[in-house]
Amino acid sequence: MSVPTAQPLSDLSMCNQAIGLISGDPIDAIGEESPLGLFCAENYPQKRRFLLSKYRWTFCNEVALLARLEIPAAMAERAPMGFRFARPSDMTGAAHDWRDHPDPTRKTRGYYVMESGGDLWGEADRIFVEYTAQRVEAVWPAWFVELMRYAFAADLAGHAQMRSLQRDYEMKAWGSPGEGGEGGLYAQARNEDARMAPPRQLVAGIDPGPLVGVRGGLGLGHWPGFRLGSEV
Repeated sequence: MSVPTAQPLSDLSMCNQAIGLISGDPIDAIGEESPLGLFCAENYPQKRRFLLSKYRWTFCNEVALLARLEIPAAMAERAPMGFRFARPSDMTGAAHDWRDHPDPTRKTRGYYVMESGGDLWGEADRIFVEYTAQRVEAVWPAWFVELMRYAFAADLAGHAQMRSLQRDYEMKAWGSPGEGGEGGLYAQARNEDARMAPPRQLVAGIDPGPLVGVRGGLGLGHWPGFRLGSEV
């Protein structure tokens, strides 16, 4: 007899785990014509983006060489800077460093980078960025899944007018009001993430350090002194 294998975690199964915490009926698809399906379609992607970009998670850290874009002749006179780049498609939230080498120990300078018209603009033709990348649910650590489960269940409880349950789940996810949203499962997740981080030297992996930059967008500029391993 074959043993059934567990299905990889997905956005749908993550929503259904949270729905289960408020004793709701599972949905068949995000965006289906049901109150919970429509709520998940509108709110789950935002919650996922918020949690992934709220902290500099080790499992989300990435380094990439920015892809150079041509500057059309019609744009040349009003180009904000000399070089135009595509924003990494998986970037979410924070950019931690803009530099001249993927290995921070071999960095000789950092760069100022700005965003305009949906593109990135810089002062050199070759710029590496260290940033927080979008990660699919299937690769999330168990402690991050637990945080998302209760954080989104609190939103679902609020949507369903279950105020007491909403408060309970908010406290479980974020801690007491006195902790200012830095306690609960969120604090535990940060501690677990710190245990995942390799030593602060160049290794075949990632050492994220503290979150810097802007949460929820590119505030842009450069922030020196961070560590990251693998070359791209």
